[in-house]
Amino acid sequence: MLKSFLVSTVKNYHTVVKIGNDNTPKDPLNPKSNYTKVIIEDPYNNREIIARVAKKQKGVYVWETETLDGKSLYVGHSINLYNRICSYFMPSILKTKERRVLRYFNKYGFSKIKLTIYLMDNSVSLEEVVELEQHFIDSLNPNLNVDLVARSSGYHDKMSQEIRARLRKERGTPVFVYDAKDFTLLYIFESKTHMYNTINIHHKTLNDCIDSGLLYLGTFFLSLDQIEESTKTNLLSLDKIKAIVSEKREIHGALLIKHQLEASKAILAEFKDDSRLNREFGSLSSLARELKGDRQVIREYLSGIKSGYYRGKWKFTYLGPKTGGGNILNFNII
Repeated sequence: MLKSFLVSTVKNYHTVVKIGNDNTPKDPLNPKSNYTKVIIEDPYNNREIIARVAKKQKGVYVWETETLDGKSLYVGHSINLYNRICSYFMPSILKTKERRVLRYFNKYGFSKIKLTIYLMDNSVSLEEVVELEQHFIDSLNPNLNVDLVARSSGYHDKMSQEIRARLRKERGTPVFVYDAKDFTLLYIFESKTHMYNTINIHHKTLNDCIDSGLLYLGTFFLSLDQIEESTKTNLLSLDKIKAIVSEKREIHGALLIKHQLEASKAILAEFKDDSRLNREFGSLSSLARELKGDRQVIREYLSGIKSGYYRGKWKFTYLGPKTGGGNILNFNII
């Protein structure tokens, strides 16, 4: 018998976790695999719940929705569920429209989507994860899956032949490096250790990118899974990927320094109709905090990208750097 309990209530949605194998007609018993079943309504707006339950987790995910065209399902697997699931929300993935499921999301959006996650023990092998995916493909017959055979190395035969040759040499879990603009596969590192030693990425930075889907240097999407929705491949040589990373690191570092310098400047906030309400703030952060505003939007008013008055009331002007600290900016971008 399944146990059920409440995980959280976010934006008025209740998320229920069911423990064990579900032997209802819609979710037949699979005696070979144990899992925890997590059902999340409106996953796009409840990504904090996905993060809570799926970071660093292996398992299977199912997208499900009903429209006037009927019920639609898609089944996938991952050895890093949070990163993989949230990749579907990225505009650069959606705009490729390479797969049926992406064309569906582009047409209908995520507002009526239900996400079911089947969390497996982290000790299971990739083959066991793929076996569970195949079980749900067979039992649910998902209409958004083009290929009804679960695979561990991706769907696209044209791409997988090139990748398989690289993966045969793997000694650990590979790290796939994608260009975030169009999700072109650029490189496959043999393991995290290989990536640490080759491009000098800090282990915390790498884990943050993989676990949370953060873009490395604002350019690269890193994944422990091959992104099947992208058919574009431009595998670079090791020297080439190292050169590109080095170039992006310099650009990214310069941007961070620029933002830090801007953040350290004092700002005059002038109220449109009453100069008595004018205020001086020591930094962009303190201004945004006081007005409960978005720092990037305020920065756009300060730089002239946006014109007029912020919220129709405020005009912002940089006064210059803060005095007294004498701090030297020093960045080591890794």
